[in-house]
Amino acid sequence: MNPEHTTYDEEYYRSNGQADDRPALRFYTRLVRRYADAGPYLDFGCGTGHLVRRLSGLGAASGFEVSGYSAATARRHAPGCAVYTDTADLPSASFGALTAIHVLEHLTDEVAADTMATWRRVLRPGGHALVVMPDPAGRGRRLAGEAWMGFADPTHINLKPHADWRAFLTDHGFTVEREGSDGLWDVPYSRLPKLLDAGLHAVPAFVQFLAGRMLLRPGSGESSLFVIRRP
Repeated sequence: MNPEHTTYDEEYYRSNGQADDRPALRFYTRLVRRYADAGPYLDFGCGTGHLVRRLSGLGAASGFEVSGYSAATARRHAPGCAVYTDTADLPSASFGALTAIHVLEHLTDEVAADTMATWRRVLRPGGHALVVMPDPAGRGRRLAGEAWMGFADPTHINLKPHADWRAFLTDHGFTVEREGSDGLWDVPYSRLPKLLDAGLHAVPAFVQFLAGRMLLRPGSGESSLFVIRRP
């Protein structure tokens, strides 16, 4: 993965608001439960471990992290879940589903291709992955302009539009079964008061969150969502 992983420390997670559990992780867990056939589950790039803990409610779950700080924190937040720090230690054909939530945008194409090979190795035939990354061609980017949240993180070195990531995933051996967007949630997008702006822009994202399904079309929000399958 990214050789600059030493930047993923306590300050990194505190500054981007991802140190703690958050509602989006509940949504991703529900998507895994709905669209993946079965576990065991692997959260690839598990950060501080809150998604691993949630996935463990569905069945056996493990995490993978290159950051020593993240791995140690994930072990505290998800006790009983293995957290790997070397892809070579991940057992082959052992996972029914994996998640990669905001991982690929941190990787060069070369490292992302190696990551795809790792996913194909560790997933069982027919296994699924839920993959999420910022969409610079999405409506959120158009509304926010240069203030778009995807530009705020200097470790986002690979910001591809949805269609390009779709091609990348299929070119590296996966079948796209579902694709969509997370919707507009990073309010406000206008000079309206935040509550009024949310009523104007964020209702579809909220409905999708409550439904626990992928309902919104690609390009309609902040990020791209894919459910892919290993043939």
